[in-house]
Amino acid sequence: MRIGLLGPLVVETDDGEPVDVRGKRLRWLLIRLAMKPGVVVPADHLIADLWGDEPPVDGAAALQSAVSRLRRALPEPVIVSKHPGYYLDVPPEHVDVRRFERTLDPALWRGEPFEDAPFAERAAARLKEVRCDMLGLEQFATENPLREDLQARLMLALHASGRRSDALAVYERTRVVLAEELGVSPGAELAEAHLTVLRTEPERRRGNLPAPVSSLVGRADDLARIAALLAEHRLVTLTGFGGVGKTRLAVTHARSCEEAWLVELDSAADPLSALDAALGPNPLAADPFARLGSCLVVLDNCEHVVESAAALCARLLAAAPGVRVLATSREPLGIPGEVVHPVAPLDSAHAVELFSARVGRPVRGAERLCRELDGIPLALELAAARARTLTVAELTSRLDSRLQLLDRGVRTGPARHRTLRAVVDWSWDLLPDDERSLLSRLSVFAGGATAEAVTVVTGADDLWSTVDLLSALVDKSLVVRSGDRYRLLATVREYASERLTDQHVRFAHAVYYSSLAARLEPVLRTADQLAALSTSETERGNLDAALDFLVSGGHFAFAARLIASRAWHWLVMTRRFDELRRWASLVPDDPLCTALANLGEPAARPALLRLWDTETPTALCAMLLTNGQVWGQQEVASRLWDLSFRMDDGTDRWNAGFAALLRGVIAGEFSAGSAHYAEEMYEDALLEFQAVGDRWAIVYALSCLAMVLTNRGAFADALSALEQAGSIAAELGDVLVPMSLLVQTARLRARTGDLAGARADLDRAGPPFDALERARIAQARADIAYFSGDLTAAAMLYRAALAVDVHVAAHQFRATLHTGLALALTRLGDLDTARAEHSTALEVVSASADGPARALVWEGYADWLGATGDLPGALAALRKAESLRGANLSSDPAVVALRGRCEAEVVADR
Repeated sequence: MRIGLLGPLVVETDDGEPVDVRGKRLRWLLIRLAMKPGVVVPADHLIADLWGDEPPVDGAAALQSAVSRLRRALPEPVIVSKHPGYYLDVPPEHVDVRRFERTLDPALWRGEPFEDAPFAERAAARLKEVRCDMLGLEQFATENPLREDLQARLMLALHASGRRSDALAVYERTRVVLAEELGVSPGAELAEAHLTVLRTEPERRRGNLPAPVSSLVGRADDLARIAALLAEHRLVTLTGFGGVGKTRLAVTHARSCEEAWLVELDSAADPLSALDAALGPNPLAADPFARLGSCLVVLDNCEHVVESAAALCARLLAAAPGVRVLATSREPLGIPGEVVHPVAPLDSAHAVELFSARVGRPVRGAERLCRELDGIPLALELAAARARTLTVAELTSRLDSRLQLLDRGVRTGPARHRTLRAVVDWSWDLLPDDERSLLSRLSVFAGGATAEAVTVVTGADDLWSTVDLLSALVDKSLVVRSGDRYRLLATVREYASERLTDQHVRFAHAVYYSSLAARLEPVLRTADQLAALSTSETERGNLDAALDFLVSGGHFAFAARLIASRAWHWLVMTRRFDELRRWASLVPDDPLCTALANLGEPAARPALLRLWDTETPTALCAMLLTNGQVWGQQEVASRLWDLSFRMDDGTDRWNAGFAALLRGVIAGEFSAGSAHYAEEMYEDALLEFQAVGDRWAIVYALSCLAMVLTNRGAFADALSALEQAGSIAAELGDVLVPMSLLVQTARLRARTGDLAGARADLDRAGPPFDALERARIAQARADIAYFSGDLTAAAMLYRAALAVDVHVAAHQFRATLHTGLALALTRLGDLDTARAEHSTALEVVSASADGPARALVWEGYADWLGATGDLPGALAALRKAESLRGANLSSDPAVVALRGRCEAEVVADR
């Protein structure tokens, strides 16, 4: 960006586009900062200069607001905040005042400097004096042609302002006058001035940089980094994948230099000859290095001649101390003193901005397209050219064949940049055979891989030879390294896949990742499950690629084993039911896959029966727990009971814990009068899971235990169990339990009077996973309203929960909703409607074998009977609840109080 202060304020981009800065105070702020570019101006000085004797009430806030508005008005982020104020981050030579101070060039003067800003009066007066001195010097020297001192001063001033020919003309004119009128030669002072003009080139912009034809998007940080590196080092190399924008970035930086030369090496056989040609005609055949003063040399596309380009750089830096080199290459030059700056693809926001800019209009929905193109500017520009005839959705849908899709570029551009294929062709052709072979084999990996995995899958001799080849490909910007993983950009992967001739490597990839999944599967139920979860997520792309190869190749037995190894992760740890069903549906004649493909549906029953007689995989246990609707209730209870003893064979503590958990579920949810036994089983399961270290199982057991404790009114103990579960679940992240835990915890906090805590838990719950979770959240909000005394809101929220279609029977859950609504209506005095809701609750819960849930409904009905004065009836309902619950009497304060009233009434009647 360039700024003119010698006259009305002028702001232009480096491309010469005018920038409109409106508002007197914003213009003054820019003028004040531009007077000393790069120098921090304290905030209190700025406030005093901008507002004078009438400062705003909050000067700091007013200044900050002005700075924000000025930043929005400028095309580049040049206003920088740094204690104790702000500064303008532009090169001094980009401000005309600084150039005038150095050159005294009168052509820079356009009018009254600084727009009469009051804080700049003294600076304006000083500049005017300098200008008058320059103009007066010319007039005074003309009037005194024999004063050699005046002529010498004028010559040096003209030369400094870039008027070298005028300076030499002054000398010649003075020499003639001295000879004709005095018969003498020029004296020492004038002769020295003449030599200075002859020997010294005046400062001016020199070079051969092309004019910009389009804007540079999203590279402000790169430009700042390059400037900082070149200020400290003489050789900076920009590396990165072809088409990432290295050349444009280098040339854009070079435009900020007084002298810069672009040397294009993409078609050069000899870099030294290319440098000489870039500098222009050389009739005296001078050494190219001697033709360079203090300048920047941009060596572009060094990878084509990397050895000779490196040799040229070494000679150039040694022979021309005033030269700095900015090189672009797909790999480093590898010489002493080199500093490498990798140029990364654009981030998502800037990629969309560039794509829209090249299309010529804002484009909606381009995020996925830009992400799939890896944010590579050239690919985005090629896609923008295609956007003239295809929609964004059509472009995105065809990216599986991006090399064919993006086959039209700028006709006049370099051949290597005319198509996306040409970009990779250029790099591929420069590779030795061993690197080509590894690159093609790397295409089987999806999402990257470790060097160890690459070694095994590609059949390399040893790990270290693999690491050496990978490092070479990283240096050549064809492989991206992140931590201990190596990956290909999508474009490179498609290209390399086309050149993969050894198809055995695909099978080796499938075998390796099937083995990995089999090793991880049991670890998911141990104390090391966090590492196993992380690895499963990291390798998700490779696991999917392995499955795709096995299924598409008809290797169904191998595919079934891989699905079995991943089932626990899909089904329990991440709840990716749709993903699980999709993969399982592709494998025929496998009972586990058939059951998983029909998860929760009656069609799964025959497959489950086949599994039942052959094996008891953990995935089957989870299915029986979470999808009991496939069976009738009694059959579910019977099969779970049988399964618990088949698992509890004394050889595995996790199996023993799961067996206890199953018995607790049967006692608590499929029978009556056994709540105390369910509580014991959940506690036994918890001990086993704690010994094993399976966080998910611990959380699940605590959640089940909390339900039993809540049912019998032990609210404090239940809340303690859930809080413990919550802290453990936080370690697992987004898995099966957090939503249900937060809802359970919120309901308990509401019952114990912590309404603020209950609301906070629900706010943390996030969006519901399915309709059932949405209904449970509505129930929790209804409970909060009920216990806060807002009965009308409670009734409305219970009805909202009942209106949710949860697509499962969920008898216990729906019955508790009707009971909650009835309790709220009873408190509102609508006893008839409350009676109807209780009747519905009793009817719904009668279809369930869940004794504790049925007990809650009967206790709710007892509350209504007590409210109508029928205390004997209420006592009978409470006795019914006690029989359903078993040995554990409810300690719910409301139930205890009602029981006391009823028993006192009975005693009084006697």
